[in-house]
Amino acid sequence: MGVSYRWVGIPDTAHLDLRYRVLREGMPRETARYIDVDDDPNTKFVGAFIDEVMVGCATLQYDPREESDLRIRGMAVDPDHRNKGIGSNLVGMLQDYAIELGTGIWCNARVKAMTMYRRKGFRITSKLFEIAPIGMHYEMHWSPKDIVK
Repeated sequence: MGVSYRWVGIPDTAHLDLRYRVLREGMPRETARYIDVDDDPNTKFVGAFIDEVMVGCATLQYDPREESDLRIRGMAVDPDHRNKGIGSNLVGMLQDYAIELGTGIWCNARVKAMTMYRRKGFRITSKLFEIAPIGMHYEMHWSPKDIVK
């Protein structure tokens, strides 16, 4: 029962359900769709699958900030499949794509996800802040220039 990773199209129901369960619990279901992001042709999506069931997902949108042209959103791993490297592998796919484009990536990382992002080379670039009603976050950045060769 291995995990497969691949680029996917515009979020379908399973993708939105995963986002909702992990990222938007207690909020209206429609908040799982990112208006003007999910339909943007520049936005990319990756998924992690076990037996064709999506267990992880991430969105990469064009949203320039500082040295980074790309932003991670909608990063979610099913709670039953956490701590198995799925999130790290998804972020690695996004980093490989950013390297091809010669740009960095930024995100608003939930406090509980910071360790994973740090392992992937992201650095904290803000003070702790709240995105209500979701919770506490740090802005984090990664640049291919930071890769130690």
